[in-house]
Amino acid sequence: MPALDLRGCLEDSPKFRKRVNDHEESIQNFESSLKTLIKLSRAQVELSTEYSQRQQDLAQEFMTFSHSQDDPIVAKNSHVVDTFIDPLESFIKETLFPVKDLKKRFERSSDDVDTVLARYMGKRPRDPTLADSAKELGDSRRGFHLTYMDYVTKLNEIEAKKKVDYMENVLAYMYTESVFHHQSYEILKDLEPYMRDLTGLLYDTRQRYVEEAAEGHIYQDLCAKSTASQYDPTQNNYLRIPNSKESAPASKAESYTSKAGYLFERKGGRVLQSWTRKYFSIEGEELVCAARNPRPGREEDQSLAYNLRVCSVKLCDGYDRRFTFEVISPMRVPSNDYTLSVLVLQAETEEEMHEWVDSLKSASQQALNSNKSPPQQSHHKGRPDISSVVEIKEPHGASSENNRLLLRALRETPGNDRCADCQVEEPEWASTNLGVIMCIECSGIHRSLGVHVSKIRSLVLDKWETEAIEVMLRIGNTKANRVFEENVPADMESFRIHPNSSRPERDLWITEKYLKRSFVADKNNEEKESIDRSFWDAVTQSELAESLRHLARGAKIDYKNPDECFQTALHKVVQQGDEIIVEFLLQWFSDVNQTDENGWTSLHYAATANNVRLVLALLKRHAKADLRDKENKTPLDLAVDRQNVQAVTALRLFAFDKQHNASPASSLDFGFREAMSSFKQDRNSLGAHSHSAVDLRETPENAVLHDDQNSKLLHPK
Repeated sequence: MPALDLRGCLEDSPKFRKRVNDHEESIQNFESSLKTLIKLSRAQVELSTEYSQRQQDLAQEFMTFSHSQDDPIVAKNSHVVDTFIDPLESFIKETLFPVKDLKKRFERSSDDVDTVLARYMGKRPRDPTLADSAKELGDSRRGFHLTYMDYVTKLNEIEAKKKVDYMENVLAYMYTESVFHHQSYEILKDLEPYMRDLTGLLYDTRQRYVEEAAEGHIYQDLCAKSTASQYDPTQNNYLRIPNSKESAPASKAESYTSKAGYLFERKGGRVLQSWTRKYFSIEGEELVCAARNPRPGREEDQSLAYNLRVCSVKLCDGYDRRFTFEVISPMRVPSNDYTLSVLVLQAETEEEMHEWVDSLKSASQQALNSNKSPPQQSHHKGRPDISSVVEIKEPHGASSENNRLLLRALRETPGNDRCADCQVEEPEWASTNLGVIMCIECSGIHRSLGVHVSKIRSLVLDKWETEAIEVMLRIGNTKANRVFEENVPADMESFRIHPNSSRPERDLWITEKYLKRSFVADKNNEEKESIDRSFWDAVTQSELAESLRHLARGAKIDYKNPDECFQTALHKVVQQGDEIIVEFLLQWFSDVNQTDENGWTSLHYAATANNVRLVLALLKRHAKADLRDKENKTPLDLAVDRQNVQAVTALRLFAFDKQHNASPASSLDFGFREAMSSFKQDRNSLGAHSHSAVDLRETPENAVLHDDQNSKLLHPK
């Protein structure tokens, strides 16, 4: 049985726990075997002694001097006791019994660190005891790792002694028998070559153990010298858990992204929620979930696998915990149709969260690029059935006929029939902030650049909002390439990619084009203030292609125009009610909470204009509804002053959901639907580009606000 790697103590995966259990079972079996062997050896000694006595009685009749000489059998028995029985008994008492106490300490320390970790992860972001809890977690985890390493080192020591010390005693016993049974010399002589080989093997084994033990002690001392802050997840020098899957070389047959580790999984509904720590691993095309110590017959402990071909991953901070992200997959419902299932996971640190999201997206991309058919797998009752790619029924309003027509128009736009980078035909992926359409191979490179450079969506698999499609229609491949390929140097023309280009060639070209922006004309030849001002003017004039050009040249997305009350471009387009330009700016991460010289945010302007669609869009992008201007007024106060019923309703419902639900961002749709039901409108007057069944931007004069239950929710104080 191979020795346990001490680095597995930090990873603490279910597989490593199983290997520890296997070592424990091996030691128990070894202990039982030793006890049986001792019992048989003692019986042999007793029988040999009796045989010796009978021999003495017989010899006494023939040899008068037999009483004056030592009996060789008695001498041999004494030697067996000294060289075989006593060392084995000492081994059991001094080596095997103490490891049981060490196991209890290890299990108690493991339970303690799980309790402290669960208490720490349950803290809210502004909890004043967060730092103390983090320190407590660091101390507990450090103690756990030291105990863990002591325990594993002891197991390795026993495993080595099984192979060395035990066999040395056996070898001594064999030599004793060889000397004593001179009559069986010819038989035992045949064993001498084997015994010599075994001696050499034992020497080599001991040398390897000495080397491994020395390396293990060095690593253990290094961990023991680490400070408590290295176990504190809030510190910069936080001790990262090694990822054994990432360090293992990938085979040629399977080169998928691999990652493994513990995450917290959210269970329950909107009211009763719990977070369970489970072990997740990316294995090929699947995300596998497993309990650390599964119990047979318990459904919650059974392993689950999610097919990454049909899963999407996104960050979310709408829950009451930090570092959360979602894995969205199709799930079969009783009517044999499909709906979307959301798996909410929490990492320990922000860096780990981003690593998981990037790894999952990369694995999903590689699975889609693979020519292998999706694996057939069984799923437990009530779990996601994702064995094949199917047409998924989206929530209400997610895929309207209007959006399908817009997507068709997008694909039929001149220049969009080929990949913006390699010119392959019929591309099916898009970058929503760059406004380009690309093939699946190039989309993988774009995704690796990060969402701050290129935000990738599928034209076929993903949900599209009307405004996002309109942004794509206003830019497109032709206009975007005029920006990002306007000034390609002659020596770089040979590096231009084509449909048959390799991945390294695509990586080089796309990185130079979008990340470094090496081909953008006049990128460094204009003053920063001039570029920012030109960008602000282009945005407010709804010139998206020109706005993209200035962003590529380094314009600041949140530039405040001193001639316009220090408003950002987002402030201005919200005032203008241009939802398409607002979507473009949000795609480029414009700060929704920037204030002008009056202290107004974009949400203040949207509430003042009674533009509910923009109010909801800004809230969904984490606009703070409680920010006050210089007159100490929130967006809700401004909407109430102007009697903007729709904006008041949306803001109050959002505040209500935020107060009464654990996940305000995920419940935003609930508040929106409730707001819709509060208005009686003529559905024949709906706009063609409405997100939902009702367009709140244009409310008839006879609109009536209903509050049947008189909950006072919709009435200003």
